[in-house]
Amino acid sequence: MVTGTATVTKMGKGFTAMVSKVQALTKKEVLVGIPQDEAQRPGDGDMVNNAELLYLHTHGVRAPAMRAEMQKSINAGMKYSAAHSLYVQTHGSPAYAIPPRPVLEPAIRDSKAAIGKQVAGAYRAAMRGDMVGAERGLELAGMVAQNAARAWFENPKNKWPPNSQWTIKEKGSDSPLIDTGEMRKSITYVIRDMG
Repeated sequence: MVTGTATVTKMGKGFTAMVSKVQALTKKEVLVGIPQDEAQRPGDGDMVNNAELLYLHTHGVRAPAMRAEMQKSINAGMKYSAAHSLYVQTHGSPAYAIPPRPVLEPAIRDSKAAIGKQVAGAYRAAMRGDMVGAERGLELAGMVAQNAARAWFENPKNKWPPNSQWTIKEKGSDSPLIDTGEMRKSITYVIRDMG
C-alpha cells in the first residue's frame, strides 16, 4: 500500500487541484494474490483451493513426527487453545509435511524497483491531472507484481528446498510447486478503493 501526505504553503487553483488528484490516488490499494472467487482448482470439488494451497506452501507444515504426536492428543480428546490454533494458522497445517516455500512477499520484494517505477508513473500522471493514466499506472504496477509472483515458481532466487524423494516419485518432477500450474496461474492483482 502506498501512503503519503502533502503540505501546502502556497495555494493556487491548479496546485490545489493537483494535490487533490494525488491525494485521491493514495486512497487506492494494489493487492496481489489469489482472490477467493478465483481460488477453486478445476475438478477438485471440496479439496484445498489455490489460495489455501498457496498459504500452506508459504508457511509450510509440520513434520510427520509432530503430526503423529498431535494426532495422539486429538484421539485422546485433547482440545487445543486459541493460541495453538493461531500458531497452526500462522505456521501451517499438520496435514502434510511440506517445507515453507513462500511466493508473494519475496517475489514482490525482489521486484520492488520495477513495481515502484510503475507506481511513480501513476503519481506523475495524477500530478498532471491524468487520472486515467494514474489508474493505468496502478494497473501496470499490479501486472508487474503479478508476473513477478508467477515467475517466482521457477526463479532460482527462491532457494526453495527440493521435493522429497516420495514427491518426485509421485509427481515425476523435482521442481517444487510446478505440477498443473493452476495455483501459479490463479495469482492476480486487483485495485481497490480504500474509501
